[in-house]
Amino acid sequence: MESLGKTIEMLCKEKGISKEDVIEAVKTGIINAAKKAGYRGNLVVKIDEDRKDFGIFQEKEIVENVENTDYQITPKNAETITDEKKKIGEKVLVDIKAAELGRIAAKAAAQVIHEKITEAERKALFDYYKDKTGDIISGTVKQILRNSDLVIDLGRVIGILPKEEQIPREKYNLGNRIRAYIYDIVFDYKQYKKKGKSRIGDYSPPYVILSRTHPKFLKKLMEIEIPEVAEELVEIKSVAREPGIRAKVAVDTKEEHIDPAGACIGVKGSRIMPIRRELSGEKIEIIRWTEDIAELVARALSPAKVLRTESYEDEDGELRVEVVVPDDQLSLAIGKHGVNARLASKLAGQIVGIDIIKESDFKKIQELESMDATE
Repeated sequence: MESLGKTIEMLCKEKGISKEDVIEAVKTGIINAAKKAGYRGNLVVKIDEDRKDFGIFQEKEIVENVENTDYQITPKNAETITDEKKKIGEKVLVDIKAAELGRIAAKAAAQVIHEKITEAERKALFDYYKDKTGDIISGTVKQILRNSDLVIDLGRVIGILPKEEQIPREKYNLGNRIRAYIYDIVFDYKQYKKKGKSRIGDYSPPYVILSRTHPKFLKKLMEIEIPEVAEELVEIKSVAREPGIRAKVAVDTKEEHIDPAGACIGVKGSRIMPIRRELSGEKIEIIRWTEDIAELVARALSPAKVLRTESYEDEDGELRVEVVVPDDQLSLAIGKHGVNARLASKLAGQIVGIDIIKESDFKKIQELESMDATE
Protein backbone atom coordinates (compact mmCIF):
# COMPACT_ATOMS: atom_id res chain seq x y z
CA MET A 1 0.00 0.00 0.00
CA GLU A 2 2.31 2.68 -1.28
CA SER A 3 -0.18 5.48 -0.58
CA LEU A 4 -0.11 4.79 3.18
CA GLY A 5 3.53 5.75 3.52
CA LYS A 6 3.01 8.84 1.36
CA THR A 7 -0.03 9.81 3.41
CA ILE A 8 1.94 9.54 6.66
CA GLU A 9 4.75 11.70 5.29
CA MET A 10 2.28 14.27 3.96
CA LEU A 11 0.44 14.51 7.26
CA CYS A 12 3.69 15.01 9.15
CA LYS A 13 4.65 17.92 6.91
CA GLU A 14 1.24 19.57 6.61
CA LYS A 15 0.13 19.25 10.23
CA GLY A 16 3.50 19.75 11.86
CA ILE A 17 3.16 16.63 13.99
CA SER A 18 5.57 13.79 14.62
CA LYS A 19 5.65 10.61 12.56
CA GLU A 20 5.16 8.61 15.77
CA ASP A 21 1.87 10.41 16.48
CA VAL A 22 0.63 9.85 12.92
CA ILE A 23 1.56 6.16 12.94
CA GLU A 24 -0.13 5.72 16.32
CA ALA A 25 -3.28 7.36 14.93
CA VAL A 26 -3.23 5.05 11.89
CA LYS A 27 -2.81 1.99 14.10
CA THR A 28 -5.73 3.04 16.30
CA GLY A 29 -7.90 3.61 13.22
CA ILE A 30 -7.11 0.20 11.73
CA ILE A 31 -7.79 -1.60 15.02
CA ASN A 32 -11.09 0.26 15.31
CA ALA A 33 -11.98 -0.87 11.78
CA ALA A 34 -11.22 -4.50 12.63
CA LYS A 35 -13.46 -4.32 15.70
CA LYS A 36 -16.23 -2.84 13.54
CA ALA A 37 -15.82 -5.81 11.21
CA GLY A 38 -16.34 -8.20 14.14
CA TYR A 39 -12.80 -9.17 15.09
CA ARG A 40 -12.02 -9.54 18.81
CA GLY A 41 -9.07 -10.43 20.95
CA ASN A 42 -5.66 -8.78 21.16
CA LEU A 43 -5.42 -6.88 17.88
CA VAL A 44 -1.96 -5.81 16.72
CA VAL A 45 -1.04 -3.53 13.82
CA LYS A 46 2.39 -3.60 12.22
CA ILE A 47 3.39 -0.93 9.71
CA ASP A 48 6.26 -1.58 7.31
CA GLU A 49 7.41 1.90 6.36
CA ASP A 50 9.97 0.59 3.86
CA ARG A 51 7.33 -1.33 1.90
CA LYS A 52 4.73 1.37 2.66
CA ASP A 53 2.40 -1.40 3.82
CA PHE A 54 0.63 -2.54 6.97
CA GLY A 55 -0.74 -5.70 8.50
CA ILE A 56 -3.30 -6.36 11.20
CA PHE A 57 -3.22 -9.49 13.34
CA GLN A 58 -4.91 -11.31 16.17
CA GLU A 59 -2.36 -12.24 18.81
CA LYS A 60 -3.21 -15.75 20.04
CA GLU A 61 -1.73 -18.02 22.69
CA ILE A 62 -0.90 -21.63 21.81
CA VAL A 63 -2.87 -24.02 24.04
CA GLU A 64 -3.77 -27.72 24.02
CA ASN A 65 -7.51 -27.11 24.32
CA VAL A 66 -8.96 -23.98 22.76
CA GLU A 67 -11.70 -22.35 24.81
CA ASN A 68 -11.80 -18.95 23.07
CA THR A 69 -10.80 -18.75 19.42
CA ASP A 70 -10.27 -14.99 19.64
CA TYR A 71 -7.39 -15.46 22.07
CA GLN A 72 -6.21 -19.05 21.65
CA ILE A 73 -4.97 -21.44 18.95
CA THR A 74 -3.91 -25.11 18.81
CA PRO A 75 -0.29 -26.11 18.10
CA LYS A 76 -1.36 -27.71 14.83
CA ASN A 77 -3.07 -24.54 13.55
CA ALA A 78 -0.14 -22.44 14.77
CA GLU A 79 2.24 -24.49 12.59
CA THR A 80 0.29 -23.48 9.48
CA ILE A 81 0.94 -19.81 10.29
CA THR A 82 4.62 -19.86 11.14
CA ASP A 83 7.55 -21.89 9.87
CA GLU A 84 8.99 -22.10 13.36
CA LYS A 85 7.82 -24.74 15.76
CA LYS A 86 6.08 -23.11 18.68
CA LYS A 87 5.63 -24.39 22.23
CA ILE A 88 2.57 -24.37 24.44
CA GLY A 89 2.22 -20.93 26.04
CA GLU A 90 3.94 -19.07 23.22
CA LYS A 91 2.06 -16.57 21.08
CA VAL A 92 1.58 -16.20 17.33
CA LEU A 93 0.13 -13.47 15.12
CA VAL A 94 -2.79 -14.54 12.93
CA ASP A 95 -3.12 -12.36 9.85
CA ILE A 96 -6.41 -10.55 9.19
CA LYS A 97 -6.81 -9.69 5.53
CA ALA A 98 -7.26 -5.95 5.18
CA ALA A 99 -9.74 -6.49 2.35
CA GLU A 100 -12.04 -8.31 4.76
CA LEU A 101 -12.56 -5.17 6.84
CA GLY A 102 -15.13 -3.83 4.40
CA ARG A 103 -16.26 -0.32 3.52
CA ILE A 104 -17.97 0.45 6.81
CA ALA A 105 -14.91 -0.59 8.76
CA ALA A 106 -12.65 1.43 6.47
CA LYS A 107 -14.85 4.50 7.02
CA ALA A 108 -14.65 3.99 10.78
CA ALA A 109 -10.88 3.71 10.51
CA ALA A 110 -10.69 6.94 8.52
CA GLN A 111 -12.79 8.72 11.15
CA VAL A 112 -10.64 7.55 14.04
CA ILE A 113 -7.45 8.42 12.14
CA HIS A 114 -8.84 11.91 11.47
CA GLU A 115 -9.75 12.38 15.14
CA LYS A 116 -6.41 11.15 16.39
CA ILE A 117 -4.47 13.29 13.92
CA THR A 118 -6.56 16.34 14.85
CA GLU A 119 -5.81 15.62 18.50
CA ALA A 120 -2.09 15.26 17.77
CA GLU A 121 -2.13 18.44 15.70
CA ARG A 122 -3.74 20.40 18.52
CA LYS A 123 -1.20 19.04 21.01
CA ALA A 124 1.64 20.03 18.67
CA LEU A 125 0.19 23.56 18.39
CA PHE A 126 -0.25 23.72 22.16
CA ASP A 127 3.38 22.72 22.75
CA TYR A 128 4.60 25.18 20.10
CA TYR A 129 2.81 28.18 21.57
CA LYS A 130 3.47 27.11 25.15
CA ASP A 131 7.17 27.56 24.36
CA LYS A 132 6.35 31.05 23.09
CA THR A 133 4.65 32.17 26.31
CA GLY A 134 6.23 35.50 27.21
CA ASP A 135 6.78 36.57 23.60
CA ILE A 136 5.00 39.26 21.59
CA ILE A 137 2.83 38.19 18.67
CA SER A 138 0.88 40.02 15.96
CA GLY A 139 -2.59 39.18 14.75
CA THR A 140 -5.76 40.51 13.18
CA VAL A 141 -9.04 41.19 14.97
CA LYS A 142 -11.37 38.48 13.67
CA GLN A 143 -14.37 38.93 15.94
CA ILE A 144 -15.54 41.16 18.80
CA LEU A 145 -17.57 39.09 21.25
CA ARG A 146 -20.54 40.37 23.24
CA ASN A 147 -18.50 40.46 26.43
CA SER A 148 -15.91 42.62 24.57
CA ASP A 149 -13.33 39.82 24.42
CA LEU A 150 -11.50 39.89 21.10
CA VAL A 151 -10.91 36.88 18.87
CA ILE A 152 -7.54 37.36 17.17
CA ASP A 153 -6.49 35.50 14.04
CA LEU A 154 -2.90 34.38 14.63
CA GLY A 155 -2.71 32.15 11.55
CA ARG A 156 -2.57 28.55 12.74
CA VAL A 157 -4.48 29.22 15.96
CA ILE A 158 -6.97 31.64 17.48
CA GLY A 159 -5.87 34.14 20.09
CA ILE A 160 -8.18 35.60 22.73
CA LEU A 161 -7.63 39.10 24.09
CA PRO A 162 -9.95 39.21 27.13
CA LYS A 163 -11.57 42.51 28.04
CA GLU A 164 -9.59 42.68 31.29
CA GLU A 165 -6.33 42.34 29.32
CA GLN A 166 -7.17 45.25 26.98
CA ILE A 167 -5.88 48.76 27.56
CA PRO A 168 -8.80 50.85 28.85
CA ARG A 169 -10.42 53.16 26.29
CA GLU A 170 -8.71 51.39 23.38
CA LYS A 171 -11.13 50.86 20.51
CA TYR A 172 -10.86 47.92 18.13
CA ASN A 173 -12.42 47.24 14.75
CA LEU A 174 -12.57 44.10 12.66
CA GLY A 175 -9.42 43.73 10.61
CA ASN A 176 -7.28 45.84 12.96
CA ARG A 177 -3.72 44.59 13.26
CA ILE A 178 -2.58 44.45 16.88
CA ARG A 179 0.37 43.26 18.91
CA ALA A 180 0.01 41.54 22.26
CA TYR A 181 1.90 39.57 24.88
CA ILE A 182 1.39 35.78 24.96
CA TYR A 183 0.17 35.31 28.51
CA ASP A 184 -0.99 31.67 28.42
CA ILE A 185 -2.37 28.91 26.18
CA VAL A 186 -5.36 26.74 27.09
CA PHE A 187 -7.58 24.06 25.63
CA ASP A 188 -10.66 25.11 27.62
CA TYR A 189 -11.36 28.84 27.65
CA LYS A 190 -14.25 28.39 30.12
CA GLN A 191 -11.77 27.00 32.62
CA TYR A 192 -9.53 30.02 32.08
CA LYS A 193 -12.30 32.62 32.30
CA LYS A 194 -14.38 31.43 35.22
CA LYS A 195 -16.13 34.77 35.72
CA GLY A 196 -18.56 36.14 33.15
CA LYS A 197 -19.46 34.75 29.77
CA SER A 198 -16.79 32.69 28.06
CA ARG A 199 -18.45 31.49 24.85
CA ILE A 200 -16.08 31.88 21.91
CA GLY A 201 -18.08 30.31 19.12
CA ASP A 202 -16.94 27.45 16.95
CA TYR A 203 -13.21 28.12 17.06
CA SER A 204 -11.13 25.03 17.70
CA PRO A 205 -8.63 24.84 20.56
CA PRO A 206 -6.00 25.48 21.65
CA TYR A 207 -6.52 29.16 22.45
CA VAL A 208 -3.64 31.59 22.93
CA ILE A 209 -4.47 34.00 25.77
CA LEU A 210 -3.14 37.47 25.02
CA SER A 211 -2.53 40.60 27.07
CA ARG A 212 -1.81 44.25 26.35
CA THR A 213 -1.86 45.25 30.02
CA HIS A 214 0.79 42.90 31.42
CA PRO A 215 3.95 44.67 32.70
CA LYS A 216 6.07 42.25 30.66
CA PHE A 217 4.39 43.49 27.46
CA LEU A 218 6.07 46.85 28.04
CA LYS A 219 9.34 45.10 28.91
CA LYS A 220 9.25 43.08 25.68
CA LEU A 221 8.49 46.19 23.62
CA MET A 222 11.55 47.87 25.11
CA GLU A 223 13.67 44.84 24.20
CA ILE A 224 12.49 45.21 20.62
CA GLU A 225 12.84 48.99 20.29
CA ILE A 226 15.95 49.71 22.37
CA PRO A 227 19.25 48.14 21.18
CA GLU A 228 20.99 48.44 24.56
CA VAL A 229 18.18 46.48 26.20
CA ALA A 230 18.17 43.86 23.43
CA GLU A 231 21.95 43.48 23.77
CA GLU A 232 21.62 43.24 27.58
CA LEU A 233 23.81 46.27 28.13
CA VAL A 234 20.86 47.83 29.95
CA GLU A 235 18.80 45.63 32.27
CA ILE A 236 15.14 46.22 33.05
CA LYS A 237 14.90 45.51 36.77
CA SER A 238 11.25 46.26 37.41
CA VAL A 239 8.12 47.44 35.58
CA ALA A 240 4.91 48.90 37.04
CA ARG A 241 1.92 49.88 34.92
CA GLU A 242 -1.47 51.51 35.13
CA PRO A 243 -2.34 50.42 31.57
CA GLY A 244 -3.06 53.26 29.17
CA ILE A 245 -2.33 55.88 31.81
CA ARG A 246 1.15 55.68 33.26
CA ALA A 247 4.09 53.35 33.73
CA LYS A 248 7.37 53.39 35.60
CA VAL A 249 10.38 51.33 34.58
CA ALA A 250 13.52 50.88 36.70
CA VAL A 251 16.67 50.18 34.68
CA ASP A 252 20.31 49.55 35.47
CA THR A 253 23.63 48.86 33.76
CA LYS A 254 27.11 47.62 34.59
CA GLU A 255 28.59 49.69 31.77
CA GLU A 256 30.03 52.93 33.17
CA HIS A 257 29.82 54.75 29.84
CA ILE A 258 26.07 54.11 29.43
CA ASP A 259 23.29 56.20 30.93
CA PRO A 260 20.59 53.51 31.19
CA ALA A 261 17.66 55.91 31.48
CA GLY A 262 18.93 58.08 28.63
CA ALA A 263 19.50 55.04 26.42
CA CYS A 264 15.87 54.00 26.92
CA ILE A 265 14.42 57.44 26.31
CA GLY A 266 16.56 58.36 23.30
CA VAL A 267 17.27 61.78 21.81
CA LYS A 268 14.14 63.89 22.33
CA GLY A 269 12.27 60.72 23.30
CA SER A 270 12.89 59.03 19.95
CA ARG A 271 13.14 55.53 21.47
CA ILE A 272 10.35 55.68 24.02
CA MET A 273 7.80 57.43 21.79
CA PRO A 274 7.11 54.41 19.50
CA ILE A 275 6.44 52.35 22.62
CA ARG A 276 4.09 55.01 24.00
CA ARG A 277 2.18 55.03 20.71
CA GLU A 278 1.88 51.23 20.83
CA LEU A 279 0.40 51.58 24.33
CA SER A 280 -2.15 54.24 23.34
CA GLY A 281 -0.19 57.16 24.73
CA GLU A 282 0.71 55.58 28.10
CA LYS A 283 3.16 57.92 29.84
CA ILE A 284 6.39 56.02 30.55
CA GLU A 285 8.91 57.20 33.15
CA ILE A 286 12.37 55.66 33.25
CA ILE A 287 14.30 55.74 36.52
CA ARG A 288 17.67 54.39 37.66
CA TRP A 289 17.45 51.25 39.75
CA THR A 290 18.94 51.01 43.24
CA GLU A 291 18.95 48.19 45.80
CA ASP A 292 18.11 50.76 48.50
CA ILE A 293 14.32 50.41 48.75
CA ALA A 294 13.80 53.81 50.38
CA GLU A 295 15.87 55.52 47.69
CA LEU A 296 14.10 53.57 44.94
CA VAL A 297 10.75 54.79 46.22
CA ALA A 298 12.04 58.36 46.32
CA ARG A 299 13.08 58.11 42.67
CA ALA A 300 9.86 56.38 41.70
CA LEU A 301 7.72 59.18 43.17
CA SER A 302 9.06 61.51 40.47
CA PRO A 303 8.15 64.16 39.43
CA ALA A 304 7.46 64.99 43.09
CA LYS A 305 10.37 66.30 45.15
CA VAL A 306 11.17 64.01 48.09
CA LEU A 307 12.80 65.45 51.20
CA ARG A 308 13.24 62.29 53.21
CA THR A 309 12.53 58.53 52.98
CA GLU A 310 12.93 55.77 55.51
CA SER A 311 12.04 52.10 55.31
CA TYR A 312 10.78 50.26 58.38
CA GLU A 313 8.85 47.18 59.48
CA ASP A 314 5.39 47.70 60.87
CA GLU A 315 3.92 45.85 63.86
CA ASP A 316 3.10 42.89 61.61
CA GLY A 317 6.68 42.67 60.38
CA GLU A 318 5.77 44.01 56.92
CA LEU A 319 8.09 46.41 55.11
CA ARG A 320 6.83 49.97 54.60
CA VAL A 321 8.42 53.23 53.48
CA GLU A 322 7.76 56.62 55.03
CA VAL A 323 8.18 59.53 52.63
CA VAL A 324 8.30 63.22 53.47
CA VAL A 325 7.51 65.77 50.75
CA PRO A 326 7.03 69.56 50.67
CA ASP A 327 3.45 70.60 51.46
CA ASP A 328 2.85 71.77 47.91
CA GLN A 329 4.13 68.45 46.51
CA LEU A 330 1.77 66.11 48.37
CA SER A 331 -0.86 65.81 45.64
CA LEU A 332 1.87 65.45 43.01
CA ALA A 333 3.53 62.64 44.99
CA ILE A 334 0.25 60.78 45.43
CA GLY A 335 -0.85 61.44 41.85
CA LYS A 336 -4.32 61.58 40.37
CA HIS A 337 -6.43 58.86 41.97
CA GLY A 338 -3.28 57.67 43.77
CA VAL A 339 -1.62 56.46 40.57
CA ASN A 340 1.88 57.81 41.30
CA ALA A 341 2.05 56.28 44.79
CA ARG A 342 0.65 52.97 43.58
CA LEU A 343 3.18 52.71 40.79
CA ALA A 344 6.06 53.52 43.15
CA SER A 345 4.89 50.75 45.49
CA LYS A 346 4.53 48.24 42.60
CA LEU A 347 7.96 49.14 41.25
CA ALA A 348 9.60 48.43 44.62
CA GLY A 349 7.81 45.09 44.66
CA GLN A 350 8.37 44.00 48.23
CA ILE A 351 6.71 47.00 49.84
CA VAL A 352 3.30 46.64 51.46
CA GLY A 353 2.63 50.36 51.48
CA ILE A 354 4.03 53.86 51.27
CA ASP A 355 3.18 56.54 53.85
CA ILE A 356 3.49 59.98 52.26
CA ILE A 357 3.60 62.82 54.79
CA LYS A 358 3.62 66.60 54.30
CA GLU A 359 6.70 68.39 55.61
CA SER A 360 4.63 70.49 58.03
CA ASP A 361 2.99 67.39 59.54
CA PHE A 362 6.35 65.66 59.81
CA LYS A 363 7.76 68.63 61.77
CA LYS A 364 4.79 68.53 64.15
CA ILE A 365 5.39 64.83 64.73
CA GLN A 366 9.06 65.53 65.45
CA GLU A 367 8.13 68.30 67.92
CA LEU A 368 5.72 66.00 69.76
CA GLU A 369 8.30 63.24 69.90
CA SER A 370 10.86 65.73 71.22
CA MET A 371 8.47 66.90 73.97
CA ASP A 372 7.74 63.31 74.97
CA ALA A 373 11.44 62.60 75.16
CA THR A 374 12.13 65.54 77.51
CA GLU A 375 9.31 64.52 79.83
